[in-house]
Amino acid sequence: MQVTVLQENLAKGLSVVRRAVASRSALQVLSNILISTDAGRLKLAATNLDLGITCWVGARIDAEGSITVPANTFADLVGTLPPDQISMKLDDATQTLRLVCGPRRPT
Repeated sequence: MQVTVLQENLAKGLSVVRRAVASRSALQVLSNILISTDAGRLKLAATNLDLGITCWVGARIDAEGSITVPANTFADLVGTLPPDQISMKLDDATQTLRLVCGPRRPT
């Protein structure tokens, strides 16, 4: 998965789906948010098995994919980023999600 999205749009989407995240559960995955690509849009979804919320966010999709991430950690991280574009890239082999925000500087 390779996606570019505005920080403001991603933060708003996360605040919507975060309401369905289970605060305490025997199933660890219920404290996660699903991030996936769906028909050229970024799909965010969460459930606590009683309530499920899905939100679509406009984004540029360069490669399809999906992953679940800890809801609170990810939402807090995105909230601290500057209001700029966020590039998210998933390494399928290691299931690592890399975020880059702001202008890239030459290395």
